[in-house]
Amino acid sequence: MSLEPSESSEALDRLKKTPSTADAAKSANPPTNNSVPANAHDTETSAETDSASDTADVSAANGSSEPRTAVASDEEKLTIRDRFNAWLDSFRGPTQDDIERAIANTPDRLRARWQKLQDERREAREAEERARQLALEVEEAKRALESQWERETEKMAELERQQAAEARRRQQERETEALLQAAREVESDDVPAPENRPMMQREGEYLSDEELLELARVKLPEWQRLERLVNKARFIEAQTPPPPPGEEAVTEGAEDEVILPFRKPVTDDPDPKQLDGFRRIVLSASWVLFVLVGLFALGWMGPWPSVLDAQDGLYTGATSLMSMAAWHVVAWPLLWLLMLVYMLYQWSPSQYSAVRNRTTAWYVLNAMLLASGTLLLVHFQDWGLEVLTSAGAFVLLARAIRNLNEYTERTVRERYLVDLPIGVFTGWMLIFTMTTIFTTMASWNVSDLLFIPEIVWAVAAMLVLLVILSQLTLTGRGRISIAAGFAFGAAAIIGSRLFGENESIFLTVVTVLGLFIVFAATENRRYQIASAEKSVMDHLVYLDDIEDPS
Repeated sequence: MSLEPSESSEALDRLKKTPSTADAAKSANPPTNNSVPANAHDTETSAETDSASDTADVSAANGSSEPRTAVASDEEKLTIRDRFNAWLDSFRGPTQDDIERAIANTPDRLRARWQKLQDERREAREAEERARQLALEVEEAKRALESQWERETEKMAELERQQAAEARRRQQERETEALLQAAREVESDDVPAPENRPMMQREGEYLSDEELLELARVKLPEWQRLERLVNKARFIEAQTPPPPPGEEAVTEGAEDEVILPFRKPVTDDPDPKQLDGFRRIVLSASWVLFVLVGLFALGWMGPWPSVLDAQDGLYTGATSLMSMAAWHVVAWPLLWLLMLVYMLYQWSPSQYSAVRNRTTAWYVLNAMLLASGTLLLVHFQDWGLEVLTSAGAFVLLARAIRNLNEYTERTVRERYLVDLPIGVFTGWMLIFTMTTIFTTMASWNVSDLLFIPEIVWAVAAMLVLLVILSQLTLTGRGRISIAAGFAFGAAAIIGSRLFGENESIFLTVVTVLGLFIVFAATENRRYQIASAEKSVMDHLVYLDDIEDPS
């Protein structure tokens, strides 16, 4: 950094020197009108000096002192400014040596600061380690103290047990002595062993020898009689031969309980509410809409063509490997009749506020509306939206089946008029949903999705459907109605694969074998439950009896 004086300090020095220089020049060379300045600066200075002199002379002639005051004021102003500049110049910055020294010392400062930071971190870690070690020591001391306390407690408890046992032994000896004395009075020595008789002295009570003798005289005859009976029973049991192994097994088997895989029916209906009547009205309206939409969709009413002719025959038997034969439309009138039976039974007095209806009717009526929407979407759009409505209807019906399992049917009439229609509807919507999916894929020309042949997708889909079907049918007493509804749609697919244009023997074999396994497993469940109910009605235990014994 330069140490040269600033311009303000140089100006201050010049101003300090200017008055004396100007006065000396004025006395040595008085101004004249004929003199010519050597340069422009001298000319300007001379002109200013002459003007000031003339002003001073005029003022003197007039007897005035204003020019002197003006000069003094100018000098005062210049002096304040120069002092201010000099004050500013007094704040000197660092010199070149200071800067170089600071730069040279920078590594040492950084090293010292880094070392200080490392020391602080090390001290913090050491403090944390000491705190952790102290906490471990405190915890170990606490555990040692607890262990010592437990040992002392166990030792005291053992000592108390020993003292109690010793006191009981001594009391039994006193009672035995009293009983022997009472027995000698009646010329007998038959006294029950201490382990075969109760204590005569109750806990917290102390009886003297005389009191024990009086009590022994009272208790001894009864205890002797019981002792003789017990000995006689033991003798008879020892002389009786054991029963044959087969007979014992039959007896044990008859006493076993049979646990049914469903809950006990709820026989008590809750109090009727206004919503129960509203539910039955909405269910009836949904069934009417379900039938009307079906009549229009099948071409039996109105100007619309049949569902088989809609979208250029997209839902005929040759569109995809999951397409059904043309006669599959018969399923819809059958569903109308079954749901009519279900709807009419809801109006019976016994079903007005039944818990089963409260938990299933809303799912069923919404499933009917979604099924109607499926038939309408087949007519009026070709984007495949019917997949969503059909899948939604199946999900709602599966939920209804789950609620039917939670609340078992109370009578055989309920089993046929409630469980049967809902089961057939559920099985049909399961298989029809897969038909809509494959039909939509065919309409989008993506049957061979991910370059995998359609037959692979069809077989995989059929296996998934059979697994879902088995999980639904193997509930309750065995819901064969769900398998029946599924089998109707599967039969339409099998017929189309055997006698239609899009044939597939492999898919047919897989479907037939899967249906046979599902029907066999479901019927076996029904047979096992029926046999258990008929053979051991007195030993039946429902599933909720085990979960809640109270």
